[in-house]
Amino acid sequence: MKWALALALGAVVAAGAAFVLAVGSTRDPVPDTMRACVVDGRAAIMRSSADLGAQPRSDIGAGAVRELTRTRVGEDTAVLLRGTKYRLLVLAGRGSPPLDGNLPMRVYERTPEFALVAKEVDPIEGVLRGCVSLASGP
Repeated sequence: MKWALALALGAVVAAGAAFVLAVGSTRDPVPDTMRACVVDGRAAIMRSSADLGAQPRSDIGAGAVRELTRTRVGEDTAVLLRGTKYRLLVLAGRGSPPLDGNLPMRVYERTPEFALVAKEVDPIEGVLRGCVSLASGP
């Protein structure tokens, strides 16, 4: 009886270990790489629409935010947006909202659902573009 309990416990532990390995090996490293680059470059990570600030809210409402570039980064897509004296980096992964339609408004309304949203404000410029280049490779 004790050996059956030990065998069952061993099977549960092995299944748990296999699950952890499977999840770890399928995890997308791009958001972590981009996040580290953004922080190292002194740009800011946006976790909510409140983090975006007053100027982006105003620009988005006025339709003044424009797409600069769209780049494939591994399995993800990075989009750089430009507003008044700032740029936004939007990284969309598997579970992110779609990038079509009014993307600036979608970013504002659903900020936490994207893999990463970051902002650089003048005079800082080029950090976000550099992070996209770094993550997308040569």
